[in-house]
Amino acid sequence: MTRSEQKTIDMLTRLAARQITVERTAELLGLSSRQVRRKLKCFVADGVNAIPHGNRGRKPHNVLDPDLCARIVKLAGKEGPYHGFNICHMRELLAVNDGIQIGRSTLHRLIYPKAIASDQTDPPQRGVVRRRRLRKAAAGMMVQIDGSPHDWLEGRGPRLCLMGAIDDADNRVLHLHFRANEDAAGYLLMFREIALQYGLPASYYHDKHTILRSPKKPTIEDELDGKIPMSHVQKVLHDLGIESIAAHSPQAKGRIERLWSTFQDRLVKEMRLAGIASLEAANAFLPGFIARHNAQFATEAADPNTAFVAMEADCDYDYYFSMHETRVVKADHTLSFEGQTYQIKPGSRTRSLCGLKVSVRVNPEGQIRLYDEKRRLDHSLVAPSQPRLKTAPTSKANPEDKPSDTAAAARKRRWLHAQAI
Repeated sequence: MTRSEQKTIDMLTRLAARQITVERTAELLGLSSRQVRRKLKCFVADGVNAIPHGNRGRKPHNVLDPDLCARIVKLAGKEGPYHGFNICHMRELLAVNDGIQIGRSTLHRLIYPKAIASDQTDPPQRGVVRRRRLRKAAAGMMVQIDGSPHDWLEGRGPRLCLMGAIDDADNRVLHLHFRANEDAAGYLLMFREIALQYGLPASYYHDKHTILRSPKKPTIEDELDGKIPMSHVQKVLHDLGIESIAAHSPQAKGRIERLWSTFQDRLVKEMRLAGIASLEAANAFLPGFIARHNAQFATEAADPNTAFVAMEADCDYDYYFSMHETRVVKADHTLSFEGQTYQIKPGSRTRSLCGLKVSVRVNPEGQIRLYDEKRRLDHSLVAPSQPRLKTAPTSKANPEDKPSDTAAAARKRRWLHAQAI
């Protein structure tokens, strides 16, 4: 028994022998008079066994089965499927995949029976003091975008880049897709899919990658004309009326940076469980993962009215979501682009385009489209002509290397000359 229980037994024994009053006993034990009378009644009936709590020595009703504990430890071990998972993620998957309901703290004590002492001796260095930025009020006011190159398949396949977008207002993941590298076509594909599913946002928040922001400085002529150098992606956003905001630090767009940290833990391990080993299989796995992630982590925006602007029903997405350049049409209504010659068909144009500029646009899938202003032009690829065979150039012989004529050769030349006359 504890010292407190031994003191209670002593005081109740004295109270039963009428050596002390109930009020004095209550004062010494820190209890009320009613509690002292109740304890005295139990003490007289059951003796010292009435003082300890009744559950002492009993097995808790919510204790885990030892076999279940061993199974969980095996699943989380080095040879188990959940090796390396964090506690919250493992708890979710145990409930979904294995039907095991367990508390987070209980699972933590089971997996980590001993706390790992920190070996950090030096005090943490004071970093840059930053000011917290509040979320945007409504969905669609700001969408944060980025690409994350990482070994997502853990060596089972090629190294990939995950490109994604998250809404600043409600923490909802709007788009994810894997590509071999972070490129302009990947961003245009992302913009197009977001426009198709949600609409056009008011702004995109991104880093200073040259794909998203041209590093060129404006020339004097550009400054006089009020122009600024733009990358292909900047031109697309400018034409759509979407504001492009470049963050000055990773912490400024911390929402998507933290998203990559979460995905590099959760998504990597879930693809390992699913046996994903290729780019196509990884992209096919993403829709279900996005739905589960948004159901758990998305929040409600302060303003329920969305700021997304829906696209027109008959919108030509290849016109807006493509990299574009201009080319001058030749007299035969052909133009050259990237070493290829394209013939504009007469049925698609309403005027002569000779000497005029047309827009050449390449969509994210690499397909080429020609436009006269916003009118699409039908075209065909002109087969390249057969190159002429080049003969080896004849070099002039050095007079010193010319062989001496024989008498027979000289007579033959004179005869040929006479026949020509």
